[in-house]
Amino acid sequence: MSLGFLFAMSLPALVVALFVLAVVERFARRKKGTPIAAAGFGELGATFEAGKRDELEYRKEERQLRDEEGDGAPPRSRVDLDGGTAVIKVPEQRLPS
Repeated sequence: MSLGFLFAMSLPALVVALFVLAVVERFARRKKGTPIAAAGFGELGATFEAGKRDELEYRKEERQLRDEEGDGAPPRSRVDLDGGTAVIKVPEQRLPS
């Protein structure tokens, strides 16, 4: 086996390849989203750090959840920045029966 082949199959070669990919993506890619090199570094870190895999799975789940403004209880208070007014409704205290 040649020395070049052994380097190509090593962990430092993977890190160098991911770094080169990150530099190329930085200047060539203008889209939003997770760059390929960042995902690669995340997976590489998950290999060596115990909690990183859990963090990556949590982020994946968070991206899949929708958070809509209309969900939840209706707002009690309202702030009108253009009109300079604020309406605050205080909930009534219920007396114990």
